[in-house]
Amino acid sequence: MSEDSGDLLVERRGDGIVVATLNRPKARNTVSFPMWEAFGNLLSELEAETPARALILQGAENYFSSGGDVKVPPARGEGALRLGKRLEIGQRVLSRLQALPVPTIAAVETGAWGVAWGMTLCCDIVFAGESTQFGAPFVNLGIVPDGGIAWHLTQRLGRQRASDILLSCRVLDTKEAHQLGLVTHVVPDGQALDRALAYAENLGEGNRQAVEIAKRLIHEAESSSLDAALALELAYCHITQGGEELARARAAFLARSQARKAKG
Repeated sequence: MSEDSGDLLVERRGDGIVVATLNRPKARNTVSFPMWEAFGNLLSELEAETPARALILQGAENYFSSGGDVKVPPARGEGALRLGKRLEIGQRVLSRLQALPVPTIAAVETGAWGVAWGMTLCCDIVFAGESTQFGAPFVNLGIVPDGGIAWHLTQRLGRQRASDILLSCRVLDTKEAHQLGLVTHVVPDGQALDRALAYAENLGEGNRQAVEIAKRLIHEAESSSLDAALALELAYCHITQGGEELARARAAFLARSQARKAKG
C-alpha cells in the first residue's frame, strides 16, 4: 500500500517492509516543512505499533537529497528560535529515527548533503551507490553544521577527522565513507534500493521481536556503561527466552542442520 503526502511517499509492502521516499526531485529532494512533518507522522505510527520489519529511506529519481532547501526560508512562527524552526523540527525527527525500534536502512544514490547526510548517519545500515558523494559544506555557506553531523562524526571518527571534514567542507566519495565506517555496503550505482530490500527481507529470518530488542540494545549501548548494558542485555534475554519466536527459530535451525547432514 502506498501513501502520497507530496514531499514524502510511503510504501507499506506486504512483507512488512516500509519504504519512505524523499520526493522533491525538482529540488533535488531537499527537505521541507511538509516533508519533516510527514516523516514525523510516519515515525509516530512505527513507534506506536512497530509493525514493520524495516524502514528503508531513499530519494526520488536516483538522488538521495541535497539537504536543506536554501531557496525556502527556514523560519516559522514568532518564537525566539523561529529562524531555525525547520531545523528544530528536523532534529526531533532525526532523534526519533535513531531511536526507532525498527531497523532503519538508507539506500543512497548520487548524493547526500548536509542534513540529509545526517539522516543517513541516524540509520542502522547504509547502502550507497559506488559513485555517491557525501558532504557537509556548512561553513562555506556561513552557517554551522546541522542535522547532528558534528556529533555523529566526532563520536565515530574522533575530533581530528571530524574537524578535517567539517572545517574544510571536503567531499567524501563512497569508498572513503565506507573505509571510515559511515557506509555499510557499497553497491553498483542504481542498485542501492534493491540491495536494501533484499537485506531487509532476510533480517533476523523473520524474528521481528528479536530484531526489535537487539535494535533497542544497540541503541542503549551507545550511551551506557558496560555494566548498564549487561544488565539490560540480561533483561532482554529473559524476554526473548519466553517468546514464541525462540521455539520457531530453534525448529528452523534444527531443520536446516538435518537437511545439511542428509546431503552430507
